[in-house]
Amino acid sequence: MYSMEKSRIKFLLCIVAAITLASMSFKPAMAAMGNETDRLALLALKDELLGGSHGGPLLSWNASLHFCEWQGVGCGQQQQRVISLSLPGLKLGGIISPSIGNLSFLREANLFNNSLKGNIPREFGHLRQLRSLNLSRNNLQGNIPVELNNCSNLQFLNLSDNSFTGKIPFQLGDTMKNLIKLSLAGNDFIGTIPSSLGNLSSLDYLQLGNNHLEGNVPISLGRLSNLKILVLSRNNLSGIIPPSFYNLSALKDIRMSTNKLHGGLEPELGFAFPDLEILHLGGNHLSGRIPVAVTNISSLKQFDIHSNGFSGLVPGDMGKFQNLELFSINYNELGNGEEGDLDFLSSLTNCSRLKLLAIHMNKLSGVLPDSMANLSTQLETLYIGGNQISGNIPEGIGNLVKLTQIHVGENLLTGEVPTSIGKLRNVGRFDLSLNLLSGEIPSCIGNLSLLSHLYLNGNSFEGRIPLTLEKCKSMQIMDLSTNKLSGGIPDQLVAGFERLVTLNLSHNSFNGSFPSGVSNSKNLVELYADKNDFSGEIPESFGEISELRILHMQGNYFHGSIPQSLASLRGLEGLDLSSNNLSGTIPLELRNLPFL
Repeated sequence: MYSMEKSRIKFLLCIVAAITLASMSFKPAMAAMGNETDRLALLALKDELLGGSHGGPLLSWNASLHFCEWQGVGCGQQQQRVISLSLPGLKLGGIISPSIGNLSFLREANLFNNSLKGNIPREFGHLRQLRSLNLSRNNLQGNIPVELNNCSNLQFLNLSDNSFTGKIPFQLGDTMKNLIKLSLAGNDFIGTIPSSLGNLSSLDYLQLGNNHLEGNVPISLGRLSNLKILVLSRNNLSGIIPPSFYNLSALKDIRMSTNKLHGGLEPELGFAFPDLEILHLGGNHLSGRIPVAVTNISSLKQFDIHSNGFSGLVPGDMGKFQNLELFSINYNELGNGEEGDLDFLSSLTNCSRLKLLAIHMNKLSGVLPDSMANLSTQLETLYIGGNQISGNIPEGIGNLVKLTQIHVGENLLTGEVPTSIGKLRNVGRFDLSLNLLSGEIPSCIGNLSLLSHLYLNGNSFEGRIPLTLEKCKSMQIMDLSTNKLSGGIPDQLVAGFERLVTLNLSHNSFNGSFPSGVSNSKNLVELYADKNDFSGEIPESFGEISELRILHMQGNYFHGSIPQSLASLRGLEGLDLSSNNLSGTIPLELRNLPFL
């Protein structure tokens, strides 16, 4: 009896030993099988990628190296299984092979900034451990596959800047509860924003801009208490800004510009977002007044409400924005047509980091304050045109030495242009048009060597064009029309404008021969010299300006014949030589012009 029991125990021990031995040999076999699965999946992926072979960026993907050492491939330490695939910016083309779904341990896939096309393989839905997926900046298309919703562990999903179409899957907000960052911007998505996105309680970044989304902004987004960045700009969204948004106290960046939103801004705006840095609401149908309490947001860096219907006074203490860099309220109905409309400008002198100030195309009245000269020395763009601003241009404007663009046109400004503008050597665009300015064009304007766009039209400037302008070699558009300018135009002045595209000298009192040196401007498209006192013959060299489309020389004292060289201008669309003393015949090639 005892010997039988002993034999039984020995037999059981043998079985246990056999099972243990089998399991020990089974694990390496399984690991080897998994390794081979990953290797074959990567090779299949490589086969579908253009640039993935023949000396391309995936040259290391060959049998001489273990696949864990291939470029862009990362493996786990314990198990030699692929956990990351990072191939950004390698100019890879082709499609993403469905074999990627066999990389069952994959946690990160980054194919950002390539030239991939085709659809997202539905096999991505097999990757249950996937945490991060970045396919942005490619040429991918089609719908987001429903199977992607199986990747419930995703924390980062970036499909921006592709050509995806269809609707944003409503399941996305129900299955991907761990999402922290979601970007679908720069695609062709249609339909509404799924209200289920309000279930993504961990979300701190939501970017849906540059699509074709429509309908109201979901109230449910107001539940995203961790949200810091919200971008819904450049869509077709309508309705009001949901009151629930004012609960999102963590927001630092709100961008909802270029939609069809209407309604106004709630007074709570100034208290709801204590850390707000960027507020972009331009290009909508918003109206009402700018809440005075908005000045409580001391962290604000960019305030942009352009192209809406806001009215009334601009809050006077905008200077509380100590970090303000961009202030854009242009194309609204702001101002009461009274002297106090510009009081806020003096307050903005406290904003020492201000780089862009755009208040043009409103109803702002009053005298331009001298305090303008005390604005930030970091200011690069100054747009105050299209209002009813009067007074003189302050002499101190020369302090703003970093200015690159100045637009004060379409106002009621008087007096002479201060010579201090000669200090603004970085200015490329200078617009004083349609004011009541007088005196001579200051010669110091020649100091603006980077000047490319000069608009002095519609004033009462007199005297000659300063020869110093010939130093502005980058000039592309020069409009001096409708002034009281006179005298001849030296040949060397216009001969230096080789980049000139538009030259408008009309409605002045220029005299003498027209400078033939303008033919150096081979890119000249439009030339207006009408309603002056030019005489002599029309230069034969005009035929050398191959890009010329419009030539208006009417209302002068030109004589002689029409130059035959004009017939060689194949792009000429409009030619007006009327009210001169021309004679002879009209070249046959000119008789079929759209406008003659």
